[in-house]
Amino acid sequence: MAADDSAGTLARASQGSRRRRSPLRTIAHDTFVEVLRGRWLWLAACAVLLVAACAGFARTLALSETQEVTLSFAAPLARLIAVLIVVLTTVASVVREKTEGTLLLALAAPVGRASWMLGKALGLAVIAALTGLLLALPVLVAAEPVAAAAWTLSLILELILVATVAAAIARVLGQIAPAVGAALAFYVFARILHVVLLLGERAQNYSELQALAPLVRVLGALVPRLDLFTRTDWLLGAVPSWPALGGIVLQSLLYCALALAAAVIDLRRARLE
Repeated sequence: MAADDSAGTLARASQGSRRRRSPLRTIAHDTFVEVLRGRWLWLAACAVLLVAACAGFARTLALSETQEVTLSFAAPLARLIAVLIVVLTTVASVVREKTEGTLLLALAAPVGRASWMLGKALGLAVIAALTGLLLALPVLVAAEPVAAAAWTLSLILELILVATVAAAIARVLGQIAPAVGAALAFYVFARILHVVLLLGERAQNYSELQALAPLVRVLGALVPRLDLFTRTDWLLGAVPSWPALGGIVLQSLLYCALALAAAVIDLRRARLE
């Protein structure tokens, strides 16, 4: 009897704490737990081991400047794998909510569509930050502390931005393959945007290409400059200044807000069946 009373008390306490929890926090927590129960942790752990093994192999091949060679190889690899993990995890989580009908169950409760989207993005942002921390471990071992801290912070902000954009794209498209392709295409374009902007400046010197200059400027305003994020040369001595890091933080906040606004507008206009 005492055990039953204790179990009942714990159950009522758990239900009471869950009722007191805000919908935003509940959705973020459920999203985080859902991803943890999947293959994310195993995938991230295997990725860390892969990056560490590849960095060690590159170190053995270097005849001189072993630290620079190791960082030049490990940092871009860790960044690329982290982006792939975040995109796949985010898209799968958002699309699963739609295909399995759990989104309908969530919205049947007193939860607004904006709260659901914000909570989902918050939970995925935590996963993106943890992914960045894990994949940065092989780089942190070999890099100088200040440079490694700046690089890791930039990687976390980049992954949070990528996760938010991927969540918005997955919400709009609703299928895993097209959403993953679109998110990766967005990332690649954002990484090479500086080349597009340079070509737009050169196009002003040619009359037949001057019509493209306004389009290039619009793209430069709508797409984040991910080429300024998580640069490998920071680890090799060119430590970023505080204004550069501040610009990265502002870009992350701005484009996350834009992506979330687009996703919320699409979710409010969508007919959920």
